[in-house]
Amino acid sequence: MDITLHLVRHGEAAGSWDSSVDPGLSGVGRLQAQEMARRLNQKVKPVNLFSSPLNRTKETAQPLADIWQREMVIAPNLIEIPSAGVDFGDRRKWLTEVLQGTWTGQSAHLQGWRSNILDFVKKQASDAVFVTHFVVINAIVGAIEESDKVVVFHPDNCSVTKIRLSEGRMSLIEKGTEAVTVVK
Repeated sequence: MDITLHLVRHGEAAGSWDSSVDPGLSGVGRLQAQEMARRLNQKVKPVNLFSSPLNRTKETAQPLADIWQREMVIAPNLIEIPSAGVDFGDRRKWLTEVLQGTWTGQSAHLQGWRSNILDFVKKQASDAVFVTHFVVINAIVGAIEESDKVVVFHPDNCSVTKIRLSEGRMSLIEKGTEAVTVVK
């Protein structure tokens, strides 16, 4: 049985990546989330709805949960790339270096984080929507494309990337819209 997964990048965050640990959505981000929910509802019947535990993803998923009258499931496997041990003031520099690199060049901790994401995806038993983060979506698409690069494309805020899962194998149906991304 083929399973379709929609990977939604969260809306625009209210705080930058190096100034806020867990920002919610900005006003623009809330509008993006509402529009994404409206568009996705027109194309997809209600399915399982998973969100990263961070505020910006939960706030992005909420309009779709409201339309579908479904509870979102908080999925720790979909959380943003962990920067544990990196001083808050050094986070932007650290992330820039990670994004420019390859998975084989990353720490065992980050490689394990990526493996956990891919295992979570491959274990899905039914169609679903995942509301998650830039690097998570890149980890999944990069694995499908058999690329070792950390960044293989730049999904825009609230863009929807569509993948197929068939007998544990992932394939790309459609990448979400791309934008120039400034890490916040």
